[in-house]
Amino acid sequence: MERLKNKVAIITGGTGGLGKAVVSVFLSEGARVFSTYIVKDELEKCLDIKEEYGEKLVYGKADVTKAKDMSKVVDRAINNFGRIDFLINIVGGFAMAKIVDTDEVMWDRMMNMNLKSVFICSKAVLPQMVKQKYGRIINIGARPALKGSSKMSAYGASKSGVLNLTQSMADELAEYNINVNAIIPGTINTPTNRKDMPKADQAKWVKPKEIAEVITFLCSKKGDPISGAAVPVYGKT
Repeated sequence: MERLKNKVAIITGGTGGLGKAVVSVFLSEGARVFSTYIVKDELEKCLDIKEEYGEKLVYGKADVTKAKDMSKVVDRAINNFGRIDFLINIVGGFAMAKIVDTDEVMWDRMMNMNLKSVFICSKAVLPQMVKQKYGRIINIGARPALKGSSKMSAYGASKSGVLNLTQSMADELAEYNINVNAIIPGTINTPTNRKDMPKADQAKWVKPKEIAEVITFLCSKKGDPISGAAVPVYGKT
């Protein structure tokens, strides 16, 4: 059974390790997808998905921290598919440093990539979702958002903001039948993480497809009662 049949999703960062898995699962469940990307090399690695699904998948280059870029994404998605049911905010960044070594550039980069991007993208899609009186927004949190830890000041603060923004939007948008939830993943088994942490017990990491399945559940009919939640998807870590 296609749980997302005829639904339309905007997925930011749909060419990355997690994003690609979400795009694939959504398409397999019957959704049509507009995926943003920023790195051309990543896009070229997704040509097999595009070939399989054809017009059901559209890619568009966009800086998701820029309102003008996201306005164009929304317009293109509506022109191609007629509506927007889901926004999956995958784009994010990671950096760690002691607070005394955290400069303004790092701080601003974490806030922009992790928090501002969610604000910009959500604000861009909401007029259409409010008009439809239906929508589902999924954000990506992180464990350091729940409890501060050493060298995670900028990253943790930005992800804490994501969780707070998730709850605020869920409360504000309930009257329009718009659910907003967050996923809190453990270490994700992606090529980048495997390269960066070669000595870690990677068997315990959560797989991108496992996270994609949880996101799919939240966007499906069975996820209708859930809003304002921060769902842990830790794998065995």
